[in-house]
Amino acid sequence: MLAACSTTPKIIKQPILCPQVAECAPFTVTIKTNGDLANAYLQSQQKLSVCIVENQALKKCIDEFNQQEKQ
Repeated sequence: MLAACSTTPKIIKQPILCPQVAECAPFTVTIKTNGDLANAYLQSQQKLSVCIVENQALKKCIDEFNQQEKQ
C-alpha cells in the first residue's frame, strides 16, 4: 500500500478497569461520655481500615494495568 494513500491507524487505549472506591472522608460524632469516646475511636479505626484496603486495592489494580501496558 502506498503511504500517501493510507490513513494513520488510530491508537485506541484500553480503559483501566479498577474497582470504584468510596472517598475516605471525616465523620462526625457526638462525644459526651467515655463510652462515646471509645465507640468513636473504634468506629474511626474501622473506617480507616476500610479506607486503607480500598486504597491498596486501587493502587494494585493501577500498577497491574501499567505493567500490562509496558509489555
